[in-house]
Amino acid sequence: ILGNRHLGPWWMFPEFTDSFKGLTSQTQSFVMKREGLHYHVMSLCGDNFRCECECGSMDISSGMSGLVHIKGDFLSVFASDDPFAAVDGNYRAVRAAGAIDTPLRDEREMPELFRGFGWCTWDAFRNEVTSEKIYSKLDEFKAKDVPVRWLIIDDGWSPVHDMMLTGFKADAEKFPEGLRACIDRIKGEYGVGYVGVWHAFNGYWMGVDPESELYSEWSDCLCMTPSGKFFPSLDEDKAYRFWDAWHSYLADCGVDFLKVDNQSSWGSRTEGLMPSIESVRHAHRAIERSVFKNFGGAVINCMGMDMENVFSRPRSAMSRNSDDFFPGKERGFTDHLMQNVYNAVWHSRLYYCDFDMWWSDHESAVTSGVLRAISGSPIYVSDKIGATKPEYIMPAIEDDGTVMMCDGAAQPTLDCFYEDSRFDGALQKIWNRSGDAFAAAVFNVSDGDSEGELRLETIPGIDFDAEYVVYEYFTKAFRRVSVRDSIPVRLKCDDVSVFSIYPIKTDADGEDIMLGSTDKYVPIASKHKARTAVSEII
Repeated sequence: ILGNRHLGPWWMFPEFTDSFKGLTSQTQSFVMKREGLHYHVMSLCGDNFRCECECGSMDISSGMSGLVHIKGDFLSVFASDDPFAAVDGNYRAVRAAGAIDTPLRDEREMPELFRGFGWCTWDAFRNEVTSEKIYSKLDEFKAKDVPVRWLIIDDGWSPVHDMMLTGFKADAEKFPEGLRACIDRIKGEYGVGYVGVWHAFNGYWMGVDPESELYSEWSDCLCMTPSGKFFPSLDEDKAYRFWDAWHSYLADCGVDFLKVDNQSSWGSRTEGLMPSIESVRHAHRAIERSVFKNFGGAVINCMGMDMENVFSRPRSAMSRNSDDFFPGKERGFTDHLMQNVYNAVWHSRLYYCDFDMWWSDHESAVTSGVLRAISGSPIYVSDKIGATKPEYIMPAIEDDGTVMMCDGAAQPTLDCFYEDSRFDGALQKIWNRSGDAFAAAVFNVSDGDSEGELRLETIPGIDFDAEYVVYEYFTKAFRRVSVRDSIPVRLKCDDVSVFSIYPIKTDADGEDIMLGSTDKYVPIASKHKARTAVSEII
């Protein structure tokens, strides 16, 4: 199974089963293998309903009582002799047939700012973020020569009461100088190029406070939900006016992009007012009109992995690919890894995947850094004050803070596709590529030492007629291999190996490769690669 959301409405989680009856509730996408063919089965959203699978059956729901007719496509199946081709073919087929009207990933444009290294305030300060804490952290980054190119001021900066928004401006106690002055200092004194802020899809977690001046001024652009909360209006133009007023103010303060959270709660909170898929589509169209007007489309969509949301965003390109990175969860990296790489199989067909932030001072600092380096995702940390370790950040990025971003999203190799390595005792292998070069990382996610092999033939897109030079970062070892060769891997619990795989080119001067820095985890996408003779390294 490649995606169900029964553990919460906001995220998709990978599970594995050998029968249709093993499908857990709210399964939205899965791949199965039978008699040599791979089938991708995908739930769709019709004009006024959504579809999900469970226990060998389908559940079609509108979220609205009193409907007499439902209309639209509800399921799509595509078969191929390759599982990745089955998924890719399915999305392209439903897009071409008009069963979905949302763009695929190659029709979306990723904001360039995310190609730099970033920092987020969330796991550093949670809701207790202040401007002085931000300055203290930036002082540390500056002293340690960590090149932060952008940052997110996450939840906690807005004025709220009982989990409801009371105003557009920053909390005056936490940001006494005001948001504009804070951002001016972040950019001017610390050289951070871009600053983003967080807000919820419904304003704040419980909407807008009806006792606030904000409500009094904007009540015409809000609606009351069946639970008595006040959200941006279900009328698209009215909702746009609310968002544009807030976003215009933020843009005037120097805000460059947004992180918009709590998206998958919208449909259930507005059920009864109109079919949930319709209300979600209205909400996304309204907010994206404002985001593209005020921030050029620069937004990270978050907590929105249900099909109602992923099929409703008109143009935005970036979407969170997993539940949060939880630094306090024992061995939490394992679940974070598995969720990201299996979600990417389907999610990366629509979006540039965000693998979330991480900590450089943590038991998983190395494995987290390797995962982000190969992810094809933005790379950013949420380190606390005094807790940044550059030695675990710098191998994942260029020295100037540029992200060496691979072409796609990191996904499981073919021999891992149907295995749950957490319980099977196998090594979890993932791959990505940049042009004609590839990267692979091998993680031990079992409870003890483990061994296995990396076979290049299990990496989709590999050239079976080529020979490659493979470099492993931690052992600093080069080796020449053909596609049919295997590379033995032995790892202790929670350990990792990471390989850069370069095709050998032959000309009149002999054999060479375009080698990236051996000081980086995954330099295949580096802008500083150098032509290197094979004879010099092997």
